[in-house]
Amino acid sequence: MIKLKDIDKYIDSKYQRTFILKGIDLEIEQGEFVTIMGPSGAGKSTLMNIIGMLDEPSQGEYYFFDEPIHRMKERKRSDLHKHHIGFVFQAYHLIDELTVYENIETPLLYKGVKSAERKSLVAEMLDRFQMVAKKDLFPEQLSGGQQQLVGVARALIGQPKLLLADEPTGNLHTDQAEEIMKLFQKLNSEGMTIVQVTHSKANAAYGKRTINLLDGAVETDDRH
Repeated sequence: MIKLKDIDKYIDSKYQRTFILKGIDLEIEQGEFVTIMGPSGAGKSTLMNIIGMLDEPSQGEYYFFDEPIHRMKERKRSDLHKHHIGFVFQAYHLIDELTVYENIETPLLYKGVKSAERKSLVAEMLDRFQMVAKKDLFPEQLSGGQQQLVGVARALIGQPKLLLADEPTGNLHTDQAEEIMKLFQKLNSEGMTIVQVTHSKANAAYGKRTINLLDGAVETDDRH
């Protein structure tokens, strides 16, 4: 599903080149649940953003379902991202001026889904996440855990092939974190491919493979 070949990401200044990622070779099969770990500054979020097509590598090749992403024009990349990838962020990234309902609906508007289908899909998500009673509330009226559930619902509504989660439980209590991780595990058992970045060994244990980054390179890649 995902194939990265010799991926570098660097920043050039006047006298030197600073590498954020160096020589990343990585394959992720459809249906895997992969955790990326490593100390701060190891390049975890940069790698996640490249996989999610939010950022481009400086060098190397990226294939998504055998499509050469590294050769694509931005518009086509953006289309692929919209249709196949869901993102869950640590900081939730909900839109403050929109209600829970409208936040969840947003990806469908970008995809041009018709109104009746949007209503039905949003209703399904509200039901699944037991948020029907909160659909008209704004993000600031929700707890951190509820905001993250809205973030997850928004990431899933477009039925992505790949779910990317960057420190998805970083701001949550233990119980809320467990709820999110169990949900990811269930989604994965239903066939969704998940890649998460986390510092938490407890969260990593929900997946089946852990990749450790150090100084922008893959240090270890363990299946468990």
